[in-house]
Amino acid sequence: MSITRKHIVIVGTNFAGYTAALELKEMLGDQHDITVISPTHQFLFYPSLIWFPFGLRDEKDITFDVRPIYQSHGITFIEKAATHFDLNNRLVHLEGHDPVSYDYLVIATGFSVDYDYVPGLREYAHSIIGIAEATKTREAWQRFLQNPGPAVVVSVQGTGCFGAAYEILFNMRYQLAKHHLREKSPLTYITAEPYPAHFGIGGFGNAQKMCEQLFKFYHIDSRFNVSVQSFEPDGVVLNTSEKISSVFTIAIPRFKGAQCVRNTPGLGNEMGFIEVGNDYRHKQYPEVYVVGAAVDVKPPEKTEVPCGVPKTGYPSEQMAKIAAKNIVADIKQLPKHYEEAFADMNALCIMDTGNMGMMIVGDHMLAPRAHEFIIPGPEAHWAKVAFEKYFMFTRRHAIV
Repeated sequence: MSITRKHIVIVGTNFAGYTAALELKEMLGDQHDITVISPTHQFLFYPSLIWFPFGLRDEKDITFDVRPIYQSHGITFIEKAATHFDLNNRLVHLEGHDPVSYDYLVIATGFSVDYDYVPGLREYAHSIIGIAEATKTREAWQRFLQNPGPAVVVSVQGTGCFGAAYEILFNMRYQLAKHHLREKSPLTYITAEPYPAHFGIGGFGNAQKMCEQLFKFYHIDSRFNVSVQSFEPDGVVLNTSEKISSVFTIAIPRFKGAQCVRNTPGLGNEMGFIEVGNDYRHKQYPEVYVVGAAVDVKPPEKTEVPCGVPKTGYPSEQMAKIAAKNIVADIKQLPKHYEEAFADMNALCIMDTGNMGMMIVGDHMLAPRAHEFIIPGPEAHWAKVAFEKYFMFTRRHAIV
C-alpha cells in the first residue's frame, strides 16, 4: 500500500516544537516533509533564567542555534513569524513570506507575556521571561546592589509560573546574604496563591509546610491570596489597599496565547489558548495538533484570586511526543491511538533556592496522586545544575 507524501508543519521551536520536529523525523525518515516555522532560531532553556539576573548564567549557557540541527536532519526551517492560520484551507500565513500549506499542523507557539493588564507592571516591575528581559533585570540588580532597600517578588494574579517566583525569591535571598545586604533589604513575597506552595495545582505533599518554615527561617514577609492593584515606582499596591514598599520588584505576570493564535478567530479561547483532547488533536480540525504552553489547561480548583496552571518543559515535551505518534499513526493508517491527559503526566520538578532546593516527584501532575514526595537539601540545587547540563548537551545533539 503506497502512502501519499505528506507535509507536516510545526509552528514554534522550543520545548514542544523542537521535540515534535525531531520525533517526527525519527519516525518518518525521508518519506515525508517536515517544516518548522519560528520567528527565532534560538532554543532557550527557560528554567535557568532564574539564575540570569545574578550573573550566574549567560546567554550562551542556556541557548543554542536550531538551524544546523534541522539542516543536518533534512528539516526545513523558516525563520519568520506566523501571523495567523487559515484552518479551512490549511495555510499558515507569515510575515514577509508566502503562506505555507500543510497536511498536518502542529501548533507549538508557546505563550506571550501580558505586561499590560495591571497598571505599572511594564514600567515598574522587572521580568526574567526571556533573554532581553532577564538582561535588563540583571542591569537593574547591579544598580540595586549599589543602593539597596526593600525588595518584592510578585506572582501576579492569573499567572501559572509560581515555581519560578519561589526560585527567584530564594535565590535573591541567597544573593543578598552573600553581599551582606539582608539587613538593608527586607524581602516580601506577594502571590495570588491561597497558601504557600499552592503552585496553581492545589499544593503538593508537604511543600506548604516546608515553604512556611523557609519563610520563617529566612525572615521573608509574605502576602497570600491577594491581587495587585498597581505597581508603583516605590512599591506594590494590593487589592486590600495596602502598599508594600519596594525599590526592586520582580514580577511573574500572567501569560496569553501567541499573537498568531489570537489573530485566528475561533482557534483559541479568550486568552488565546487552544482546547484539545488528551491526544492533543484539535477537536474541530483533526489534522491540527496543539502542544506545549499553547494548550489550554483548566485549573484543578477555583481559587479566590485567579491562579493559572504551570505548563513546564517536561509536559510540553510529552505532549509533543504523543502528538507526533498520533500523526505517524494517522499517516501510516495504523489503528493505534495515543493519549495522556495533562493531569496524569508525572510531576517532575526541581525548585532551586540558591544553595539548596527541593526535588518534587509525583505520579500525577494534578491531584489525586498515589505517590508524591519531596527531597529537600543541597543535593536538589546540584541536581538542577546537573539536569541543566544534561538537557543542554542532549538537545544540542538532537537527542529528545
